[in-house]
Amino acid sequence: MNTIHRRPRGALTHRGRIATALAAGLIGGLGLVASPATAAPPEPPASAVLPSVATTMQVQSTQTYTATQTVTVHETATVGDFVGRGSATATASATATATATAATNWEAYYWAVMDAATQAIAEAKATADAEARPIAKERALADAQAQADEAAAGVTLTESYTATETVTVNETHVIGEFVGRGSATATGTATASATVTAPSRWEAYYWAVMNAATQAIADAKAKADAEARPIAKERAKADAEQQAAAGVTLTESYTATEIVTVNETHVIGEFVGRGSATATGTATASATVTAPSRWEAYYWAVMNAATQAIADAKAKADAEARPIAKERAKADAEAQAAAGVTLTQTWTQEETVTVHETATIGDFVGHGSATATATATATVTVTQPTRWEAYYWSVVKAQAAASADAKALADAEARPIAKAAAEADAQAQADAAAEVPVPDPDDPTDPTEPVAPSCGPTVTKADGTPWACTFVDDFRGTELDTTKWSQVTTEESGFSYGDCFIRDAGNVAVAEGTLRLVTRRDELPTTCDGFSGLITAEYTSGAVTSLGKFSQTFGRFEIRAAMPVSNGPGLQSALWMVPDEPWHYGVWPTSGEIDIVEFYSNYPDRMIPAIHYNSILPWADRTNNHCVVDDPTAFHTYVLEWTPERIIISIDGTECVNHVISPAAPLLGSAPFDRPYNLNLTQMLGSGANVFPEGGGIDQAVMQVDYVRAWS
Repeated sequence: MNTIHRRPRGALTHRGRIATALAAGLIGGLGLVASPATAAPPEPPASAVLPSVATTMQVQSTQTYTATQTVTVHETATVGDFVGRGSATATASATATATATAATNWEAYYWAVMDAATQAIAEAKATADAEARPIAKERALADAQAQADEAAAGVTLTESYTATETVTVNETHVIGEFVGRGSATATGTATASATVTAPSRWEAYYWAVMNAATQAIADAKAKADAEARPIAKERAKADAEQQAAAGVTLTESYTATEIVTVNETHVIGEFVGRGSATATGTATASATVTAPSRWEAYYWAVMNAATQAIADAKAKADAEARPIAKERAKADAEAQAAAGVTLTQTWTQEETVTVHETATIGDFVGHGSATATATATATVTVTQPTRWEAYYWSVVKAQAAASADAKALADAEARPIAKAAAEADAQAQADAAAEVPVPDPDDPTDPTEPVAPSCGPTVTKADGTPWACTFVDDFRGTELDTTKWSQVTTEESGFSYGDCFIRDAGNVAVAEGTLRLVTRRDELPTTCDGFSGLITAEYTSGAVTSLGKFSQTFGRFEIRAAMPVSNGPGLQSALWMVPDEPWHYGVWPTSGEIDIVEFYSNYPDRMIPAIHYNSILPWADRTNNHCVVDDPTAFHTYVLEWTPERIIISIDGTECVNHVISPAAPLLGSAPFDRPYNLNLTQMLGSGANVFPEGGGIDQAVMQVDYVRAWS
């Protein structure tokens, strides 16, 4: 089995399914047909993706072809003056392999098969000829010997024959993709003589004439061919050159049908109505292209027509669907605004109170302290225009009431103990006055003094003065510190991106020194009550907030976190801050929001900060889509520095946003960033363009937080 390597045949960009279909039509037109006993060559691989941008490349294909050929061989043999004739037929098979390199799968496949077929047919014919020819020669010799034996007393004659033959020769000449064709006709005359001995004069005459005629005809044809062939070749070459110089112009049409789903929103106050509609559009477009070859002209004419037809069809479908989607969104927003929201929230608060008391015995003042923990529950019902306001104020008021009750209970338990300890201390001082040191109120190790939180090494401001630590959570325990954080749920907040936020250790957990916030696919769907009613979700998610536990105006905030591992669109993670009173200056974004960073899994190499409010500065000044992070799934440090004049966000020490606070009228100065803001850490599903593809998804995605620190 021979292997043939064909040189590359030029570069041609392929375009996925359309290019494959066009190539199939063109290759079929070339007429490659196997012999009846030969298996048809295999179908070439089809492109699976239609790239949006053409890419030049070379494709190599290796193909094997098996041919079966039947050959009939004619031979002559001479015994004395007798010419014997014999023939034999044989069948043989041969297999050849060829490799071709070209610009497209189809060209590489076509030429590899053609070259392999040509070689296999030639080898099969040669094998069959080698088998049949000895047999034909043996038969011819036997025929001649038989004639000699039968004509011991035969007749010998010599005859001449003159033949005139007209021959038409067809030639081809290839220049690139162009096959030139030329033909020429010429007439040749030749005379030949032959001598034959036969048993009878008639036979001797017949065969002498026949042999002379055969030779004369062959010689005449050869003369005519020798005259006509150079002319035909020259004409074929000229034809190919003319085609190559002219190029090929083709006009092709394409009809496309596209289905478009349009999503619209409509805002009335805090209510965001959503509507969608689907429509189908059909359009036909034509394109005319002139190219060096018919294949290129056909390919680009179809591609250009298809591109235009698809765009026109989508535009038609969009024009039909969008008004419907807008109307549905408006109706949805109106329905939400008309309803209003009443919510009742119950809050259980645990408070730990340390009480300090003094007691006097003579000149000695004793100090005593005691710590007690108590839990209280309060329930508050609030009616507000929006679910968020109702949720916010019911939680704030319930938390405040529960906290006050719990502190009162803890104080009532701890204070008698502190008083008794103070009296005992005073008595001990009186009993051993000389040995008891006077408490130093300036001593930071004095156990009666409260210990400030520690944010680690001192961090200085731009003016060189130190920041003062106000909040720290290093997540070193085994459960969430509820004195600093509350879990966010969809039932209480209405917040959802198609998932349900729930209180579950599988979604919010503290382990191995990190806070783990998880979006996961549950075995059974979860139902929760969102902004727009009941949600039945395949996924549940985790989020925490410091609302009601810690908030601050201005300062430095540092979060070290690792984003979830993802394999494409569908996930969103956020480290962000919102005002304690989110409607103090008006509806969102008027009252402000600071997204320290957000991670969208459809942009897996970058973290995106954003500062939301009504500003006189453009949006590009308040965000940065080019903060590239090497492996967001590793831990990185995200820092917000917030002053009355400026908001600066940096990643691993590299500044990403530096924004001068510039509110639009009627706000002035630092507004809306002059109010207390709380911290929020959120892991959730994506939205918009950042959603799981159809049939896709994940079992679990985890955002890890190493620590959260704040300074003032």
